[in-house]
Amino acid sequence: MKWMKVVLASGLGLLLWGGATTAQAAKRVTLPAYPQQRIFTFKAKGTKVYSYPRAAYAHSKVLGTAQSKQKLWTVDKVVTVGGKRYVRLNRVAATPLNHSQAIVEPSKAGSTKLVGGYVALSKLKVHQQISQLKSVKKTAYWTPTTAHDFWNMPKKTLGTTAAIHFGTTYGYRTIYAIQSLTTKTKQHYLYFETAAGKAIGWLPTSAVIKGSYPNIVKRELTRGGLAATKKVATLDNSAHIKIGTAMRDGQLQRVVMLKQNSQALIYEYQNGKAVRKITRNATGKLLTSQAITPVATVAFKLVATFDLSGQTYQGTVTPTGKIDIPIYFGWVA
Repeated sequence: MKWMKVVLASGLGLLLWGGATTAQAAKRVTLPAYPQQRIFTFKAKGTKVYSYPRAAYAHSKVLGTAQSKQKLWTVDKVVTVGGKRYVRLNRVAATPLNHSQAIVEPSKAGSTKLVGGYVALSKLKVHQQISQLKSVKKTAYWTPTTAHDFWNMPKKTLGTTAAIHFGTTYGYRTIYAIQSLTTKTKQHYLYFETAAGKAIGWLPTSAVIKGSYPNIVKRELTRGGLAATKKVATLDNSAHIKIGTAMRDGQLQRVVMLKQNSQALIYEYQNGKAVRKITRNATGKLLTSQAITPVATVAFKLVATFDLSGQTYQGTVTPTGKIDIPIYFGWVA
């Protein structure tokens, strides 16, 4: 290959929310004891919130009163006084990972003066978000894209949730589901660990495909029992960009280009020229198939997008199967 590097992206250190996971076996997720981390609203406007429960400390200050019956709150501490429970209020938060260099400003919506104050639990109405949380038999899945980050709990299922790994961290590999969660709105999530038992986090079931991570390029190069000499070039292993060629008697028979979304772009050849262009999805389902004007040299442009950077590869596949990339450049968000 010929390479012209226009921009080289340097390594970036990333601080992830939620702290690092360990190499120990993943523990099953358990919900905090009620009412901690549940989602609440006030039953009535004007409800007073104190710096400490008045039942325990008569001189507790009034921090303010509830101005809304719709604003969501969560609880991070519970105090029992005389058999009655009082809870300390906090804001509901679902914190995503920062996918650019822009600083994410905290939300300024709504009153914050009640945060950290206490109110009787009986003054609040609970809004349960989870209908089922259960263990499942350890099952293999893989992610066909890296568009979904992993969360410590599914977004907004508890009072405070956060993304803990970028989607690229465990992309394009086999991961294992060990728990299932269903919300009150019938949304389904799976909790994942690595083959070695390292905890990863939650993803929606729509973000994963059941089964072990497949060799997509090999699958498409060998489809139909094609007898040929096959070669695969990995342009960027982390971003899942590859080009495979199948040669027989000195002529190309098939070219497979693997995109970052796990789609395969396939060119079928006759007499040394590409005559058909086919697209298949991650599982091999046919998406498009169309005849093209016969062409000996196929041009391509493949883009690998990371969380804070990316690369573009632009070049050709010659009639001899040579992959030529005269244009290559990287970028940083």
